[in-house]
Amino acid sequence: MLQNYLKIALRNLARNKTYSIINIFGLASGMAVSVLILMFVMHEYSYDKFHTNHERIYRILAKVKMGEMDMQFNSFSTKLGPFLKEYNPQVKDYVRVKTIVDKVVIKNPERPSEVFFEKNVMFADPSLFNIFTFKLKEGNPKAVLENPFDVVISERAAIKYFGDADPVGKTLIYEGKHPLRITGIAENPPSNSTFNFDFILSSLTFPALSEHNKNAWDNAGAFNIYLLLDSEKSVAAVEKNIKREGQRTGAFDNQADYMLEGFSTTHLGNNFNDSGNSKLITIFAGVALLILSLALFNYMSLTTARATLRAKEVGVRKVIGAGRRGLVRQFYTESVLVCLLAFSLAFIFVLLLQQPFYKLLNLQIDASFLISPSFVGFLVVLLFLSALIAGSYPALILSGFAPLDVLKGRFGGNHGGATLRRLFMVFQFTVSIALIICSLVVKNQLSFMQNKKLGLYKDQILSIPLSATVAKSYFPLRDEIRQQVGVQNVTVTNAGLFKGYNMWFVKNFTTKTDVGLANMITDNQFVKTLGLKWKTEPAAGVMKNRNHVLLNETAIKELGIKGNPVGQLLGEKDEIAGIVQDFHFTSLQNGIKAMELIIVSDTTNILNFPGSNGVLYARLDPNAEIQEKVELIGKIFKKYDREKPFEYYFLDDAFNETFKTEIRMSAMFSVFTGLAIFIACMGLFGLVTFTAETRTKEIGIRKVLGASVSAIVTLLSRDFVKLVVIAIVLAMPVAYYFMDKWLQDFTYKIQMPVWIFVAAGSLAITIALITISFQSVRAALMNPVESLKNE
Repeated sequence: MLQNYLKIALRNLARNKTYSIINIFGLASGMAVSVLILMFVMHEYSYDKFHTNHERIYRILAKVKMGEMDMQFNSFSTKLGPFLKEYNPQVKDYVRVKTIVDKVVIKNPERPSEVFFEKNVMFADPSLFNIFTFKLKEGNPKAVLENPFDVVISERAAIKYFGDADPVGKTLIYEGKHPLRITGIAENPPSNSTFNFDFILSSLTFPALSEHNKNAWDNAGAFNIYLLLDSEKSVAAVEKNIKREGQRTGAFDNQADYMLEGFSTTHLGNNFNDSGNSKLITIFAGVALLILSLALFNYMSLTTARATLRAKEVGVRKVIGAGRRGLVRQFYTESVLVCLLAFSLAFIFVLLLQQPFYKLLNLQIDASFLISPSFVGFLVVLLFLSALIAGSYPALILSGFAPLDVLKGRFGGNHGGATLRRLFMVFQFTVSIALIICSLVVKNQLSFMQNKKLGLYKDQILSIPLSATVAKSYFPLRDEIRQQVGVQNVTVTNAGLFKGYNMWFVKNFTTKTDVGLANMITDNQFVKTLGLKWKTEPAAGVMKNRNHVLLNETAIKELGIKGNPVGQLLGEKDEIAGIVQDFHFTSLQNGIKAMELIIVSDTTNILNFPGSNGVLYARLDPNAEIQEKVELIGKIFKKYDREKPFEYYFLDDAFNETFKTEIRMSAMFSVFTGLAIFIACMGLFGLVTFTAETRTKEIGIRKVLGASVSAIVTLLSRDFVKLVVIAIVLAMPVAYYFMDKWLQDFTYKIQMPVWIFVAAGSLAITIALITISFQSVRAALMNPVESLKNE
């Protein structure tokens, strides 16, 4: 019986090639995009679930209110972990982890000419391999991180530095002067791991690197602390004891609230990581389901539309004894066959689009995830549900025909689900128009942020990260770069603009409450180089011989400074020398923060400040040959730092990085919108074609009676255009609601202009008319003799 069903299904597909292509291609497109998006969503939600003990691993967090700000901390004294384990039986083990934010320089002394910047570097206790499921290819998990300057490297790092040779026991040089002994090789961490390491240095290495690090190890909060509990039920008991044990460390804030966060929720929780943007993931998941719904509804609509052409087949089958259940099985078999063919084509599309999709989202997904039971199971469920949903309505409609009515010719169009087809079409165009509006709003908001005046000059600003190795040579390096033709000015800071900022708290001059003050250490060329505007300029020569501070306008307001701020002391010894107009130094999603610029004297080396991550800014002449100047500055840099590769970026690129989520979202919405319109138009084309076929004789009679081509085109188009207009009316408030909610996350945002809604509606009608006219004009031009000759 199944074989018979398949034969009939294949014959129907072959007989109706146009509808078969529309159905299969439309379903395949929707499935392919849905699979790609949901693959990304599932990958994000699977983060860190591969660890055997993931449900029992917790990270310590602290929240404290400072002034009007709620601050969150996740770095603590290295003494806290041992105390918690010693005095809490629920804590089975702990590991202290510190991930390096900045790139470090690593080289193999056997190949001194090969020097690399590495960003996947972390410090950890030996218990890392007990708590987390990271497998070692070589080395004893209990001993590989036992001593200072022990390091475990990943497989990819081993190949990069040593090729096919065994690296265990060999040495790598860290930051040009610290030899690291390789004690083990770890398997590459999977792509859904929070810890994406290439180098794991023993935690005891950290204090041995510098005096500053030793002080942070002994006193300040330097490491994240992860606990392995005996049970999830022990969380409350351990949380209650954190403050008590923390007081033993001597570096603890009694005003803070302490809690444990499940490690497997970190990626989408409190990690401040853009790649784990849960809101973006929710949007993508919703759009993926909408795209798949469009494709399925398209299939159902076209299948039921052609129901009238198969009415006699069903009538004859019922007369000769076919039951409704058998007919349902037959039509479900056809739906399953179409879905299988579509799924096979979708699989090809996924393979072709996979790398462009990864590039668009700056994403990497391991092949191991794609063949994991969870993802393969998802694909099977997707195929099953698609076949079930796609085949449900057509099977019920087609199997429900009354044989007597059909064979007597009393079969009406309503039996074919005409009302539901109209609803499907309205839904498809509503989604398409809403996506057009959303895409335009996102693009406009993105353009608004990219072109907003920042209060500083960011174009042609070459940014060069500096390290401790160049500290002794900073002044000659700076001066030589400054003397080059095409370099207008040079300044240096201890932290990069748009890369985060340091903060401390100062008492309000009036209320004595704490005020958060972002701060940056720089020189007296900063204002000129970055093109800041003065509110109150310092007196001539004031900032040349001793340290002074500059405040922005927001700082003056929040600190409650009365009268003329210049000359007043900030704290015990910092004298306010001038006021700069507000400027943006962080993401535009946040408002301008109170800012303090600590201007050091011209003889003070900023790179000597503890913990400083210096950045040199060179302002280039817009008329200069930029690439030529970059190469020249690179050669100068290599004269003063032979150990470190020359690395640079432009300040406007750093600014654009602050809203990379919105850039990705804009690109994805463009793809979503194009696909939704494509699917909707394929469905519309199919319905117009079907309408033209069923009204062929009517069109012939109208032409014989004198109807013009334009009148017939209008006749065929009118009903469809009405449906598109209804879709426009429905889409506008829906799109407005969701975009208004999205814009609330921005401090600086556009007001949604009316033209976006007008443009979206006009575009939808234009696309619909083009789609309709292609087939309706063809029908209107048909020779009426051919249409009527069988009567």
